[in-house]
Parts: sequence; C-alpha cells; structure tokens
Amino acid sequence: MSTDAVGEPIIISKCKIGKSYGLLVVSDNGFAWRIQYSFMRDGLKDIGKSKWVRWYDVERIIPDKPKKGRIKIEIVKRKKGKLIKDGRGNPKITRWRLTASQNRGELYSHFVNRRKDFYRIIQEIFEKNKTDKIPITSDSRIA
Repeated sequence: MSTDAVGEPIIISKCKIGKSYGLLVVSDNGFAWRIQYSFMRDGLKDIGKSKWVRWYDVERIIPDKPKKGRIKIEIVKRKKGKLIKDGRGNPKITRWRLTASQNRGELYSHFVNRRKDFYRIIQEIFEKNKTDKIPITSDSRIA
C-alpha cells in the first residue's frame, strides 16, 4: 500500500462504487479505490485495476445515506490529467456513490458502527486536506 500514488493510508475499507466492489484507501493526499472484481457484459472478470483521486479534485462530499454507509463524492472531470470545462468555463463534475461493505469475519455490530462513521471520517480527512484552487493538470486517475 505504501507504493500507492495516494500515499500512506489513514483508513482502509471494503467499498462499492456502482456495481463494482473494491478496497478504498484514504490518505492525506487523496483516496484510491482498488477494484477487487467486477463482472463485465461478456461475463469476464476485471481484476487489479486502480483509480485514485487527489483531494483538490474533489468538489464536495455529500451524505447520501450515511447510516447505511453510503456517500456521494463529486469529482472534477479530467482527460489525461487535463481539466475538462463546460461551456461557461466551470469544471465538469462527475459523481461517485461509495458504499461501505462488511469485511469477511467482521462482527455485524462492529460493521454497523464502522459504516455509521464512514461519512464522518472521510469528511474530516477531506476538510483537513482540501485546497481552494483546482490545478489545471493532475495525476488523479479517475477513468
């Protein structure tokens, strides 16, 4: 994990983005999401891909269903590291819905408490590390 482009992890959690399951790694530099498996239309498995996002590329974090461990993260869109803007010159935004998942062997009561804290913890790290200015280029790998 220390070789990840995001840096040393603060928290690690099993997580789901859309229909794909993976592992969320959150640090002071940003967060990474490692796909564990996802089923494609042709039934093949896609293993080992990774996405990462720097905190300056996160526009805001929205509680979707915090008691269920679900949040929405608004991220600025980029193509090959360059910022994509709309017709008015504002950055285009994409939304990820993150849902905390139970770890294998984890007590359900522990999972319920962890999932309740999921939004709060990520929000605190985001607020601590968010910058006001969005750089023109970034090494965030969102696609």
